[in-house]
Amino acid sequence: IIEEFWKNGHQTLFYAEGKWDRHLEAFAELPDQSIVYHVDQGNIFETHKKIGHKFCLSGGVPNYKLAYSTPGEVRDCCRKIIEEVAGDGGYIMDAGAIVQNDATVENMRALTDCTLEFGNYGSSGSYEMPTYPKQDPSGLIGLSKTPPPRRTPAGVCVSWEEKRKSLPPILGDEAIIRRVWEANEGLAYMYIWHCLLSF
Repeated sequence: IIEEFWKNGHQTLFYAEGKWDRHLEAFAELPDQSIVYHVDQGNIFETHKKIGHKFCLSGGVPNYKLAYSTPGEVRDCCRKIIEEVAGDGGYIMDAGAIVQNDATVENMRALTDCTLEFGNYGSSGSYEMPTYPKQDPSGLIGLSKTPPPRRTPAGVCVSWEEKRKSLPPILGDEAIIRRVWEANEGLAYMYIWHCLLSF
């Protein structure tokens, strides 16, 4: 399929969801530049060694790092990727998977700032690091590094009020069930919009 797309002038964004490292030799058989290979859970460094000379690579920053590591650890990870993978061009800095709600603002800033500082392919001039307002830690809940959702979902498929009518009597804390329902519905709504907008 990829070869047929390429014959007709179309490059494929190949989202290697999960771990595809054992198939890298097969990908190397594809025509040069026919795909942009996005690394989800695979090893970005191994991928670069085996197919980085043929294809643009993207991703490779683990989502768990963006959620649970420190900004310094995220910065170190991004800098290592830039130094070992991006030196010759053909790399797009990105999270392994779609950035999730548990990614912290500070870690996303670390990824962005590190990329802007070290991922420059030779334009002249110096880059001045931006300054950001400090986040108030009093709003953090649960895990010490997990902020509350920044906003409520833009929509739902089935509202809690509608769903509640179809449920048997709730014997426990209805607020907990409602919160879980609305969180899952928000994700379903977001997924549908990702599918509509991305494909």
